Amino acid sequence: MLSLSACEPGGQAEPVKPAPVQQEELATDAQALLDLVALTSLRPLSHEPVPQPVGSRIINQAAAIRLGKAFFWDIQTSGDGQTACATCHFAAGADDRRVNTIHPGFDNTFNAVSGPGQTFTLAKITSDDRVGSAGPLRAQFLGLDPDPTVAADVCQVLPAAPFNNQRMVGARHSPSVVGSGFYRNQFWGGEANVLFNGWNIWGDSGNNEGGNILVRIENASLASQATGPVTNFTEQSCFGRTLWGADGLGAKLLVRQPLQHQRVSTTDSVLGDMANPNGPGLLCDGEPCTYDQMVREAFGDPMGNIAVHVFSLLWGEALQAYQATLIPDQTPFDRFLSGHLTALTPKQIKGLAVFVGKGECINCHTGAMLSDATVSWYETAGPLNRDGGDTGFHNIGVRPTDDDLARGDLGIFGGVPNSVSLSPFDMGAFKTPTLRNVGLNPPYFHNGGYPTLDDVVDFYARGGDFPNPEKSLDIVPRTFSTSERAALVDFLANALTDCRVATYRAPFDHPELPFPNRATLPVTGRAGVGHCR
Repeated sequence: MLSLSACEPGGQAEPVKPAPVQQEELATDAQALLDLVALTSLRPLSHEPVPQPVGSRIINQAAAIRLGKAFFWDIQTSGDGQTACATCHFAAGADDRRVNTIHPGFDNTFNAVSGPGQTFTLAKITSDDRVGSAGPLRAQFLGLDPDPTVAADVCQVLPAAPFNNQRMVGARHSPSVVGSGFYRNQFWGGEANVLFNGWNIWGDSGNNEGGNILVRIENASLASQATGPVTNFTEQSCFGRTLWGADGLGAKLLVRQPLQHQRVSTTDSVLGDMANPNGPGLLCDGEPCTYDQMVREAFGDPMGNIAVHVFSLLWGEALQAYQATLIPDQTPFDRFLSGHLTALTPKQIKGLAVFVGKGECINCHTGAMLSDATVSWYETAGPLNRDGGDTGFHNIGVRPTDDDLARGDLGIFGGVPNSVSLSPFDMGAFKTPTLRNVGLNPPYFHNGGYPTLDDVVDFYARGGDFPNPEKSLDIVPRTFSTSERAALVDFLANALTDCRVATYRAPFDHPELPFPNRATLPVTGRAGVGHCR
């Protein structure tokens, strides 16, 4: 969800909001504006520490980051041997694929395209269809292939409506993973808990089936999140495959060579020393590695000895270690906040003035990450926003509330809402994503229903599209002049872009990534594929 609304976050007892800045006070003079911005919550991202997990089992952080990067980009982690975590998060942390990316909504009727498998040209979606990410074919897990050179599991394809013989598509637009280490919860509805229990996404909430707690690791929502898609038959897995056990993903990967079907650059910022210069896969001391070796280096032999049985823990922690390094803190906006007054153009400076003034965008897109869904903002503002719902989540009227209850939805086991406050304002409320690199991540909102940033600004100017009773009280019509709209869009699209993300420069470089419905993403090393000033 891209939210530029005035959803003012607040503490449980006394609402907290950034220092007020009156529109008439805003000047286009760079120094004057910078002085005013200094009174708000905005600050360079380099000033924001990444929340550190408490209770981690990692003994070698660098090795864990290597393991996590291999996990993230490896197509062997899927049931069909073609779908990595990165398959939905490769383009500035999100997904730019257009073939077979429409979910028909809960009415199971395609409106944005004629049917599954079609190519979608970005356009405004007015039905309950959503732009999602293509996963595997619908299939039942039968077992692991005993040949360690085979990427896919043994699965039986079981076509069914609405996707039939096409790959299934997720029901929400894939959010960017870039900067996700700062969030308190993951997924659009915040289902992935800040406490990692070692098994699944639910932490110690009532939706944790059987209440099983293997470990208690705080500030670890990325680890929680990692256990979800890889076992979901819509996203990566064949139905019935687990993360642990004799037929689990751990048993499959531990005996396999990491990235054995994908090339890795010898200049990769994380994996370069392990890259095979003559072909795909990673090497250890000049010989093909196994994931077992990488696990033992990151977690030690005692954990390595039981890795098959606790693989969900190792998987989650390693993926968090890697994704937490994806910090987009080198934008023109960061340079401006650090005192480099010419880092923004005059038009972008005017856009920033609208952002903190008339637009009141800052009230949700606050702090260094431009989101009130971060760990630091929760610690500052408390658990509730001004509406009384959970901090970092807002119903802004993108779609009727009942289309997707999101934060207010019931979990799959105990029937316990994701919401902590249990406020009606959490019904249909979605997480406030960062605006960093937002120009690289169309389409917008949880349903991908808005193709451009101009469309998004128009959405907020009219006060949302649906008068949901649960809609935030701060979603009201706003009047922008033509020049203000253009300046705001320029600020969002350009001033907040980290060039390293756009050009796949370290730490955003990556292995080769083949796709079933897109051209292969070529391997890059630390220098990326372009130049940054």
